[in-house]
Amino acid sequence: MRKFKTLNELEEEYFRKHPEEINDYLTEIFQEYTEDNDSGALLASLRVVARVQGAGENELRT
Repeated sequence: MRKFKTLNELEEEYFRKHPEEINDYLTEIFQEYTEDNDSGALLASLRVVARVQGAGENELRT
């Protein structure tokens, strides 16, 4: 059976290849949040950025 990537996995892969675009992405997701107040979408997007930038890796290794 073929395993498909999730949207989050695709976003992570993209930002690992294009880290210079993360700041613009952050600006965009916060602008969207001010318009729709969707905290779930904001947190999901921030989670992607955190994983790409390695946040939390130290906690996982201990």
